[in-house]
Amino acid sequence: MADNVTAEDIRNWHLDDRQLFKRMVVENGRELVMCMHAIAYWIVLEQFGFPNMVQKLLLETRNMVVNRVLDEAVICIYWLQFVTSAPTVNVSDMPFTQDLMGGKPISCSILHSNRKTILTKVNKTVFESLAIGFEDIIQEVSGMTFAQLNVQHLSAFTPSELRYAGGSTSAVQSTDPNQTRFGKDEHLPESKRAIFFTFTQENTVQRKELESFLEGSFGVGCFQKITLQQVPENSQPLWASVVFYSEIPVLAIMKGRETAPITINGKKAWAGKEWL
Repeated sequence: MADNVTAEDIRNWHLDDRQLFKRMVVENGRELVMCMHAIAYWIVLEQFGFPNMVQKLLLETRNMVVNRVLDEAVICIYWLQFVTSAPTVNVSDMPFTQDLMGGKPISCSILHSNRKTILTKVNKTVFESLAIGFEDIIQEVSGMTFAQLNVQHLSAFTPSELRYAGGSTSAVQSTDPNQTRFGKDEHLPESKRAIFFTFTQENTVQRKELESFLEGSFGVGCFQKITLQQVPENSQPLWASVVFYSEIPVLAIMKGRETAPITINGKKAWAGKEWL
């Protein structure tokens, strides 16, 4: 920060951003660091010619839409962190974001050619601007400084955490300590954070296989609980219920569908919205 620029100046530059940030973390109870990265991402998108999403979200009266657009931003930020090319299966569609943009085409595939620039600008915006501009809100909500909050946020994940890439596991490991991680949204009902997996008799999936797939896709500790069908000895379960800590894995797998095909350790299965 330049010597002649004060924290008050930065707060004034981010008045709309502060209002949206406070709405997301206070009214909607969303995770602080995740929300900061999402707002930085929207600021960067505007530099690439996309509409001002912060202003559009401030005018949006439905918290459900705000939360969906936030989830899409977090998924896209994660997706852009891959060094590999776009997967053949598009997991990066952002229907709520695109709708709020008036139908302007946007997806993580579209943004991929500028991924390094976008990620660099997002981190720079968070650490050099928003961390200062949101400092009082962070203190009010968490009782911590941004530095303390970020350390706590990162400590919940291992350095070798694997990322989600097109419905399969990726061997790309995180090397950037400033990368965002999925937060826990346990304030959401379990029905929004759950998926019901079904298997065929020929392609049954063991608990360890399911756990390995989920942790490889969304990170160690991504799920709250797994419940397998209770079957007699020497029989195999044909379904499993999974409750995640966040709604993001559900959104990434289902992509707005009622059912979705999925491959777990080479075995075909189906995912559907859980009923609880």
